[in-house]
Amino acid sequence: MSTDMNVWLGAFLTITLLSMVFFKDNPVYNTVVHIFIGLGAGHVIVMGLNVIKNSGWMPLIQKGQYNVLIPMILGLLLFSRFSKKYSYLGKPSVALIVAVAAGLGLRGAIIAQFLDQIRATFVPLTSVSNLILAAGVLSTLLYFFFAKFYTSKLTGPLRYLPYFGRYVMMVCFGASFASAGAGFLSKLITRIMFLARDWLGLI
Repeated sequence: MSTDMNVWLGAFLTITLLSMVFFKDNPVYNTVVHIFIGLGAGHVIVMGLNVIKNSGWMPLIQKGQYNVLIPMILGLLLFSRFSKKYSYLGKPSVALIVAVAAGLGLRGAIIAQFLDQIRATFVPLTSVSNLILAAGVLSTLLYFFFAKFYTSKLTGPLRYLPYFGRYVMMVCFGASFASAGAGFLSKLITRIMFLARDWLGLI
């Protein structure tokens, strides 16, 4: 068994958080959750102050970069939201943040979820995996393009393609769910290994 107090603290916090599985909400669990949230909030505040110091205050005082006054003023205007009388002063800052975030997010989404996936679809049909990929993409598109009314108009083997696309989507959704579950299970195994190896010394 470990004699390191940090290991004991980690083991206590791990067992406390896992206690919710067996005892639901309990006072010790709620206390640890509040400590975790408090530490996270404190970390965010410290990081924010460091950003203000390193990116705003120091360049302004030491290097004379007066252009940083504009983002600093916009940032200060955000605190006007705490006042009902002067809350309107923070609207330009909020609008700028939302617009920039939306622009960057939309650009990244189009590139990652649209253009890159289209490029990845154009593969040489020289292997079984590429054939399955092409068939899955084509059948899934047909599932959305051909509604039930138009599906009935398809004849021959083509009428089965939209149904095959639905099964392809079910497989993809199942694989995504399994991947997420495997990720959570991996984290649980890591914590159990910590308890058994680092804390109890059983392994």
